Amino acid sequence: MPRAGLSRSGWAGFAIAGLLALGVSAYAARYPIVGPPAFAAGLRDSFLRHPWAIYVHAGFGAVALGVGFIQLNPAIRSASYGLHRWLGRAYATAAILGGAAGLYLAPYADTGPIAATGFGLLAVLTMLTTAAGWIAIRSRRVAAHRRWMIRSYALIFAAVTLRIELPLLIMAFGDFVPAYRIVAWLCWVPNLLAAEWWLRRAGARMPPELGGAAA
Repeated sequence: MPRAGLSRSGWAGFAIAGLLALGVSAYAARYPIVGPPAFAAGLRDSFLRHPWAIYVHAGFGAVALGVGFIQLNPAIRSASYGLHRWLGRAYATAAILGGAAGLYLAPYADTGPIAATGFGLLAVLTMLTTAAGWIAIRSRRVAAHRRWMIRSYALIFAAVTLRIELPLLIMAFGDFVPAYRIVAWLCWVPNLLAAEWWLRRAGARMPPELGGAAA
């Protein structure tokens, strides 16, 4: 979770990630109106057979992506704890509902069990990490709450990494299907590994009230 001690390059990376998150959030919010993007022709027909699920997944996913990034900003947490709590409730609700819809949609991707398993596991882990963070804060375990929410948002951020990686994979393979099978895992596994690396690295430097034992 970003802190005031970040270097200039660290803050620059944080700002770029924020712009990407908010941009993808705004783009995904269009799905309930215009449907899945045209380039995903292999998925469009399948998804449109389950319109309520894609609308829930895209709509709540957009909320989680945008609100979650705002929650990472330490200035907002410090300025208003009440606002942080309400935004946290919005994030947790959106992440769990979006994850549930994503789990429902995963088998209908029409690209086989590899992609379905990758996206299904992403959905399950998103719901589990978010729920763990919610339970932790209800138990007043602040350090554990922050750790679980960082893991949760790393998974939510797959919406951004997927949109960066998928076009590159399509160009590399010249075909949507193998690219989609790979991105079903590549969009979130490195994110989660990076979050775990950051938590272990930052945990040793955090003061007791922010660090504590890993959750």
